[in-house]
Amino acid sequence: MHINKPNSTFHLPVLGLPATNQNWPEAFGFRLGGTGPSYILSVVEGSSAFLAGLQPGDQVVDIEGQDVTNLSTPALIALAQTLKTVPPSIGVVFFLQNY
Repeated sequence: MHINKPNSTFHLPVLGLPATNQNWPEAFGFRLGGTGPSYILSVVEGSSAFLAGLQPGDQVVDIEGQDVTNLSTPALIALAQTLKTVPPSIGVVFFLQNY
């Protein structure tokens, strides 16, 4: 998993990760919410998302280099599940909001 944050890049070994994105994002240890943009709602401690540095409140801004700031959460999940790269690379920025 590759997570981009301002001034930070995170890489995670792919050992133990699912073979497909069929159950993304839950299979990688996080949940999304939002109507566009999408935000990280929760991260399972010890999961690949946790180890990569995702945090609740992070805003998802791109997936595999494609701008997703205007996609609803269901549209973002549908897109991610069609991608061949497992897991897809996502870019996030820290943006804490009350949700």
